[in-house]
Amino acid sequence: MRDGAHPAVSMFFLYPWLAAFPYFSTVAKMMLSYRDAFFSFFDRQIAEHKKVINYDTDETNDYVEAFLKEQRRREAEGDKESFSQVQLTNVCLDMWFAGMETTSNTLSWGVVYLLNHPEVQDKMHEELDRVIGSSRAITMADKNNLPYVNAVMNEVQRIANLLPMNLPHETVRDVCIGKWNIPAKTGVIAQISSVLYDEEVFPDPLSFNPSRFIDSNGKLKKVDELIPFSIGKRQCLGEGLAKMELFLFMANLLNRFKVRKS
Repeated sequence: MRDGAHPAVSMFFLYPWLAAFPYFSTVAKMMLSYRDAFFSFFDRQIAEHKKVINYDTDETNDYVEAFLKEQRRREAEGDKESFSQVQLTNVCLDMWFAGMETTSNTLSWGVVYLLNHPEVQDKMHEELDRVIGSSRAITMADKNNLPYVNAVMNEVQRIANLLPMNLPHETVRDVCIGKWNIPAKTGVIAQISSVLYDEEVFPDPLSFNPSRFIDSNGKLKKVDELIPFSIGKRQCLGEGLAKMELFLFMANLLNRFKVRKS
């Protein structure tokens, strides 16, 4: 993943023709080798699912099983293109990078910031001890009662700036932004980081300060400019799932343990 986060990789995805140049051809070969390794892994997992799947029931255990059952149903109707093996492996790759890596990396950054800010961790423990008061499993039903835990996760997503670049868009008409004139049909990429680090919205933006998301009444403050999942029609489809995973993991981890530097 460290290789995948290299700036040259982003350039290659935006401008595939760069693969014709010596340096970027190496980047392209590296990314294709990673892709093939992932596809091989997914193919093995799909093959294992096919060995044990029960096509006689509508119940499913996971996404792959649901896909295979829909594939069987479509094939019985003569449709052999809508749900193919190639589509399944590509969707698995999308789900891996968009759903698993981003969430795990965010949690990793969260632990790093808590290690370096024990005072924040102490506030989390105080809230958890006061509201939960035991080692029971924390569920989404507890979420609204733990504003500071939520504020910490908001601040982690803001300052970690995991995906600073938005998806490519194209202007549909001539537009003027500030002193810049941008003609129609120009490729544009909004920088999420310019919002997450905006000093007018988030004073002292490079400081880790979860309290910026707590209002004067101690409640979680809604800040429209917190957009780690982007905005608009192409924003992350898994935002709700990711927020749930981040909250549940971090809340349950801190409810049982203290994270300290060795």
